Amino acid sequence: MPRKRGRRSKFQEELARERIERLFVLAEESSNDGEIEESKRFIELARLIGKRYNQRFKNLQRVKICRKCNSFLNSKNSKNRISSKGWKIITCLSCGHIGRHGLQNGNKQ
Repeated sequence: MPRKRGRRSKFQEELARERIERLFVLAEESSNDGEIEESKRFIELARLIGKRYNQRFKNLQRVKICRKCNSFLNSKNSKNRISSKGWKIITCLSCGHIGRHGLQNGNKQ
């Protein structure tokens, strides 16, 4: 029997989104408990699910992870600041990677 072609069903995409959100919650909990390697693994799994089912992370999820080392960024292992040009600059204290995220309409928060 030939393989089914085309898009995945809406149920599969919704299930993938729910699993990604659940993995982010688990990563946040384990990061707060000090289990850094476990939180990195949760983020890696969330990325793999996103790739497999072609699901993007939400903006709030994207800001909370380091793109270089996959660590979950919270107040313990990151440094946040707002630039004068309307960028939110997040520095990962694990690997030193600097992430820049634009603020909506240039509002400084």
